[in-house]
Amino acid sequence: MRILLPLLLTAACVEQSGQCPPNSSIVGQYLLAFTAEHDAGECVWTPVDPPDAGPRKFALDDAGASGSTLCVGTASDGGTQLQLLIPGKGGARKSDLSLDGGFLFATDPVLAQGTTCICDIVDSETLEGNLQTTDPFALRPDGGLPPITGLTARLTDRLSAAGTTPCRCNLPCSFSYSIRGTTF
Repeated sequence: MRILLPLLLTAACVEQSGQCPPNSSIVGQYLLAFTAEHDAGECVWTPVDPPDAGPRKFALDDAGASGSTLCVGTASDGGTQLQLLIPGKGGARKSDLSLDGGFLFATDPVLAQGTTCICDIVDSETLEGNLQTTDPFALRPDGGLPPITGLTARLTDRLSAAGTTPCRCNLPCSFSYSIRGTTF
């Protein structure tokens, strides 16, 4: 069985080992735990074999955990840029860091072939959340980050058909995970 598990963590990036990119520094290493959120319009697929198995949800109730590294650098506009690296899952994802510790990592649409839908699909993915601290989040006077104790986020994949081939999925649709990141 082929499963689309968070493509943000697998698609369209140069491979990295978890080391921070040049001109950035490490914030910390975090274990990201993924828990499915079953929302209206959630992606489901109908298996071919056995045909009477009924629809199945894309989002796995317990999708496990992944190690990650957060880095911080300076964005092209001079602001603070957060970077997320997950070893073996692609290169650095970049997001401007808001003053309240918020971030939004978004991928360009990715064409996925050979999916559980049987057809080609386009996946657009976002990871939106907040850094966690022991006190209310505030940048230090020098622009640095306070100690980061973890993060909370929501990962959402939005899928649509990439052609006219009949699909075994309820496209367009989406599936989401809540993410809790803790230091390790």
